[in-house]
Amino acid sequence: MYFTILILMFLSGFCYSSQLVYLPRQAVKTKDEVSPGSDVCLRCDVSLLSEFSTLQWTKEGKPTSNTTLIYNNSAYIILHTADEHNTGEYYCRLNKDGKIQTITNHTLTVKTHSYNGNVKTNKSIYRESSSKRDVSLICKTNNNNYDSWRWTWEKRPNSQIDLITVKKGGKVEVKGPIKPGRFSSTTYNSQAFTFHISPVLYNYSGTYRCITETTIYTTTILHTIRVSVEPPGGVLRSQSVLLTCELSEVTESVTLVWLRMERKRGVLEKQNRITEKNNKLQLRVNLSSFKTEPLHWQCAVFTENQLRALAPVILNFTSEITNAPTISTKIITVSNQRSTDNVTATNQDTEDSGLKMVIIVFCAVTVSVLILLSLLVFKCLKNTVDVDTGSGFKSQDDDDNIHYASVTVAASNQGADRCHASSEVLDNNAGVIYSAIKVQ
Repeated sequence: MYFTILILMFLSGFCYSSQLVYLPRQAVKTKDEVSPGSDVCLRCDVSLLSEFSTLQWTKEGKPTSNTTLIYNNSAYIILHTADEHNTGEYYCRLNKDGKIQTITNHTLTVKTHSYNGNVKTNKSIYRESSSKRDVSLICKTNNNNYDSWRWTWEKRPNSQIDLITVKKGGKVEVKGPIKPGRFSSTTYNSQAFTFHISPVLYNYSGTYRCITETTIYTTTILHTIRVSVEPPGGVLRSQSVLLTCELSEVTESVTLVWLRMERKRGVLEKQNRITEKNNKLQLRVNLSSFKTEPLHWQCAVFTENQLRALAPVILNFTSEITNAPTISTKIITVSNQRSTDNVTATNQDTEDSGLKMVIIVFCAVTVSVLILLSLLVFKCLKNTVDVDTGSGFKSQDDDDNIHYASVTVAASNQGADRCHASSEVLDNNAGVIYSAIKVQ
């Protein structure tokens, strides 16, 4: 009896624990209020993320278009340069075995102004140095009593210079070395004064301030990140590669991390914690003789377990035959050349044979024409000689009959004696030819 009760209690406890495993837990709710132009990082964590499970941030049911990173069983998104459009509800959901569970529910509110009483809003933002990156420095106010505004830049302490200035109702005057981008405010409308930087260069790091006549309205500290690959461009698969991630400056504790991206997840390769006392503001990783497909890497910047920026690198490995001319490549080239030469020689021989045939036919025709012309000339000359010698008879071989011929010759001298001569010739062929010559 007691044994049966123990079994029932055990089975009841097992079923209850199983229900606890599959029942979705209550989502963690958080709230955040930031000033315009801030970078907002959202993070949600799970105890264990299997290979076929996914974590996804959404805004009010729709996937976000911002940067998402899954690393160490956590999902991160970064909202760069937040404004009123980023205000709303954000959900981090776990998709496991077709079941969706909400892990975090975050409410984000973006203020309508950059200054709140005597509290200065200092923002620290991170950007990759790239021609495709930009940053907008936003200065908003609800007070219309200010007549002039300006954005200043301080690259180093005590080196503050004016970048752009404007007076109420006027146009912006550009004064500094950093030219405003196309999304910068061209006039001040007593509501917002924006300074847009595009592209972001590595030496643009520093402290930017929005200042009224006498008040520092907002301060933004820009940190720039630079990644590089040695050797640059495509590399051979058997060649070592050096990846470098460099930070312009630090004003807080920062952790640089090199992540090897496998699908959408980051796998730790190397990391380095950087403080203001640590002058080594870079992290390098040496990749030697990779035989895999092209790899996707990212340099991640963390501050207090919050993702602040990502700088991607895609390595394109190429084959040795394509990039470096080898012996086999040269042999293939020579063989192809020889084949081409053989085809060319064959075509040339065919053309030469045809040309020879044409020449032979032309020569034969020419010789035939010359022979015919020679015969005609010879015949004409013969006829001319016969006429000059007074022989106007046909050959006896042509006809055995009697032929008669009569020729009258005019004498050159008038009054010459007229004479009459006749002769008879008897040929052996029994032909008789009579000729009479009269001279006048």
